[in-house]
Amino acid sequence: MRILTVVLPLLFAQTVYLKELLLKVRVKQGELRGTEKRTWGSRSYVAFYGIPYAEPPVGSRRFQAPVPAKGWNGVLNATTPGHICPQRDMFINDVTIRGNENCLFLNVYTPKINSQQLLPVIVYIHGGGFMADSGDPRLYGPDILLDKDLVYVTMNYRIGALGFLSLEDDVLPGNNGLKDQNLALRWVKENIAAFEGNPSKITIFGNSAGGASVYHHILSPLSKGLFHGAISSSGIATATWAVAQKGEAKRNAQRLAKFLNCPTSSSHSILKCLLKIDALDIVEQNDKFMEFNYDPAIPHKPVIERDHAGAFLSAHPVDILKSGIFAHVPYMNGITTDDGGLKSASIYNNYSLVERLDKDFDHIAPMVLHYDHLPSSQELSRTIRKFYFQDRSIDNNTKAEVTNIVTDPLFYYPQRVTSLLHSKYTKLPVYFYLFGYRGSVSMSQIIGDPEHDYGAIHGDDLTYLLSNTFYKGYNPTESDLKMNDIMTTLWYNFANTGDPTAELNSDIKARWEPVENGNFKYFAIHDVNNIRMDDSLFEDRFEFWEKLGVHDFGIKTKEEL
Repeated sequence: MRILTVVLPLLFAQTVYLKELLLKVRVKQGELRGTEKRTWGSRSYVAFYGIPYAEPPVGSRRFQAPVPAKGWNGVLNATTPGHICPQRDMFINDVTIRGNENCLFLNVYTPKINSQQLLPVIVYIHGGGFMADSGDPRLYGPDILLDKDLVYVTMNYRIGALGFLSLEDDVLPGNNGLKDQNLALRWVKENIAAFEGNPSKITIFGNSAGGASVYHHILSPLSKGLFHGAISSSGIATATWAVAQKGEAKRNAQRLAKFLNCPTSSSHSILKCLLKIDALDIVEQNDKFMEFNYDPAIPHKPVIERDHAGAFLSAHPVDILKSGIFAHVPYMNGITTDDGGLKSASIYNNYSLVERLDKDFDHIAPMVLHYDHLPSSQELSRTIRKFYFQDRSIDNNTKAEVTNIVTDPLFYYPQRVTSLLHSKYTKLPVYFYLFGYRGSVSMSQIIGDPEHDYGAIHGDDLTYLLSNTFYKGYNPTESDLKMNDIMTTLWYNFANTGDPTAELNSDIKARWEPVENGNFKYFAIHDVNNIRMDDSLFEDRFEFWEKLGVHDFGIKTKEEL
């Protein structure tokens, strides 16, 4: 008995010690302590939250490229998420300005499995129109994806003016949010093996502005070699909303300075003044750019920088693509059938906006659809209205048409055309998907209209990949859970092999064929029992935008492919 009283405490102490050891990881900056969690499928994983990858971009570092984080002494407690970057999330009608400039953190999630090999890695880049959102686990958690054998990473990066303000010169060149992402990817490349992740199997994945960011990394020389596969969901760098027109960024930077009573006589005077302004006061000015609902939604976009040391992007995305000098990696991108519900659900949540859109379509449409830089914008508006609405008023009976009119030029058209063009200049596969599954919940309920079914809208594909706390009381159906497995299987296969259907099963029976030789084809995910290849998608709508030439930036599918 006396032996037991001695041995049992020793065994208990040893067990606690071993468990504590499993929660610790050493990276180049120092040691981290994580916390144990479980997925929806009850698999155990370790979460490491709030890992600094850059020095806080405060004081003189505001509006500058990020600097790698310094090391620390002792063990860093990585059990709670770090600050989000300063923002107001206008997409979900959040009136609160929140966040802290000390926000350049990432989160790493690694499964507790006995693997003899390092695991593939998926790094998620959040969306939010380059203006909002974060890598917070409440928004983009691992509890679905980590039922597969992979390591998952999310990040914060600077957004809005703090991340994308540019005077289009050497004083304030811009793209700091993208440079933050780049530094985070460098951190992952250097440290992910400590979390059992394979630094030679890193896939970057993003939605919306995150999807556009992913494509910017494909094109940027700064990100070369940092990843081995890429996935864009409902967003691409060639879209008009994802790269500023010449002069646009400078005009909006000067407008911001005026809003804050800063002198605008020179770039140096603007920068000197803005460095003294509280970060939340800068964010508060976002609303002053908006004229209709939350549009123009992205006053501070990625820019084409002057060709200087450290430039992230120094030519137009299409020109880089045509040069062939970009990251040649397997690429997967796609849309949802009703991506435009991102805006239509918000508009129909306030009927006065519907009435304004009907009455003043010629002025509002160029802002919402990002062709207000064109001198013929009002004439184009009349042509667009005629195609989608014929001679009808815009009212409660035109929700589908308002959704389509946003889906096509902002997501579908630029992604389809770019996929075709990309496939011409690479020997590696370019995959396209259409997600049409409308499960028991939808982002339209969060964006503004909880009653109407807008179909599978912007971000609904993420519901079956990344866990979130948007939907209070969400009780997934059997079909929803099966879609979880379908989507995570496709993403895992791609991250592991570069082929999303490397392995087929009873739910995924069709082989996903890439876009090639000028032939558009796509993987259609309509329902758990309706997954197939197809080659015809909204053809009349595609041909309309192709002939209109508003968003093509010189991309000519028929002549060039």
